[in-house]
Amino acid sequence: MALSALAVGCDDETGDAPLPERITAAPAAPSPPGAPPRPSDRASSPAGEAAGCPASGVRVVPGMTDAATGLRAMGLTLLNCGAEPFEVSGYPALDVLGERREKLDVTVRDGSHVDTTAKPSTFVLAPGEQAVASVVWRNTVTRTDVVATNGAYLRVTPAPGVAAQTVTPDGPVDLGNTGVVEVTPWKPHDLGRG
Repeated sequence: MALSALAVGCDDETGDAPLPERITAAPAAPSPPGAPPRPSDRASSPAGEAAGCPASGVRVVPGMTDAATGLRAMGLTLLNCGAEPFEVSGYPALDVLGERREKLDVTVRDGSHVDTTAKPSTFVLAPGEQAVASVVWRNTVTRTDVVATNGAYLRVTPAPGVAAQTVTPDGPVDLGNTGVVEVTPWKPHDLGRG
């Protein structure tokens, strides 16, 4: 597999720290035309996800990442795509995964310093209803002796006892060398009102 070196451009909040170099595997070549998709292609492609509702009756969908001055925030939507009500409580459980879908050494904190008003609650999603949460992190480099962490996927467990789902953010989960992401609790999302 070909390897290419990427310079990680990120906010070090001081402008003084030199940025470390990150080695990243080149993406795999796409399947030839007419060939059936590989299982990994199906798992991360919107077409594969749209093929059916998971057995749990809920689907996790990533939103766009909003980035400003080193702070990143990405929405998560939990859609009840099944035929039964689904109880939601507390926070989604997260793992940050690398290019090979390996679990990275990242601390996930329940709650966010960005939104201190969000409190965990318990509610029921009727079929077709949605809940939302946010994943927040900083792309900060404060040490030159620690290689920056870039996640490629998030493994999200929407509720205890429910199978985890792997989602693909619209860009890297570029943590610099903070090693921390924060997650807000699920809250109901009423599409019919403002």
